[in-house]
Amino acid sequence: MINILLSRPDFHEAWAYEYLNGILTPGMHVLVMPLSHDEGWAADGETFEQHYRKGSRHYEKIVSPFRMYQMKDADIKWFNPYKDDRSVLQNELKNCDVLYLTGSDPDVMMECIADQEIENDLRRYDGILMGDASGSKIMMDEYYSDHEWNEEGGQGLGLLQGFSLETGYVEDVVHLKHIIRSIEEKGRAVFGCPAKAGILIQNGHYDLMGDAFTCNEDDLDRIYQAYEDARSRYEYYGDNGDW
Repeated sequence: MINILLSRPDFHEAWAYEYLNGILTPGMHVLVMPLSHDEGWAADGETFEQHYRKGSRHYEKIVSPFRMYQMKDADIKWFNPYKDDRSVLQNELKNCDVLYLTGSDPDVMMECIADQEIENDLRRYDGILMGDASGSKIMMDEYYSDHEWNEEGGQGLGLLQGFSLETGYVEDVVHLKHIIRSIEEKGRAVFGCPAKAGILIQNGHYDLMGDAFTCNEDDLDRIYQAYEDARSRYEYYGDNGDW
C-alpha cells in the first residue's frame, strides 16, 4: 500500500506534484469516499448527490487535482454512504487504483465506517490510499479528536502506527499540546502537516512534501517554548494562540 497524507486536497501544486507524478498516472481509477453522518446538508442520499454533483464546489475541489495527473472525471467514482452498501464498496475497491478518504471530523468518519461495517474492507485495501485532514487522521491507529471535550482522541483504522499525525497544523496551543503529549506520554515522534504539506509513505519509507515536518524528544525544548509563546498570544488575543 502507498499512503498519501494531506491537510487539504491541493496535491496538484508543485510541492506535491514533484513527488506524486509517476505514482498518480493517467488511466487510474479513483474511488472517493466522503464519510459523514447526518451533518445536515448530507443527511440522505439525494442531498449527498446534490452536494457532490459534477461541477459543484466540493466536487471540483477534490477532482481538479486529479485532472492535473491526466486522470479523467469518468474514472473517478463516488461512494455514497447514504445509499451504497458494503457490497457496492467491495466491488468498487476491487476495481480502483486510488482510494481517497475525506471528511470534516475523524470521530464522525469512524462512526460512519462502523455503521456501514466496512472497517475490514478498508483495512484490506492494498492500493494507493489518500486522505485529506480527517481522512488522513483515520488511517492512524489513534488520533487526536477535533473536539476539545474528547482529550483522549479516538481509534482509527490502524493502517499506520508508531507515530502521531497533526494535519492542518498551525503553531497554536492545541496542536503544540498534542505534539507534547505524543512525545512525552506516548513516546511517539510526530509528523506535522500544515496547509501546504503532505507525507508520502511507501515501502516503509516516507517523504515529507512541502512544509511537512517531523519532531521528537530532541525537539521538546523548542516545542515548549513555542507552546508558551502560543499560550501568551492566546491569553492576549483570545484566538487560540494563532496569529
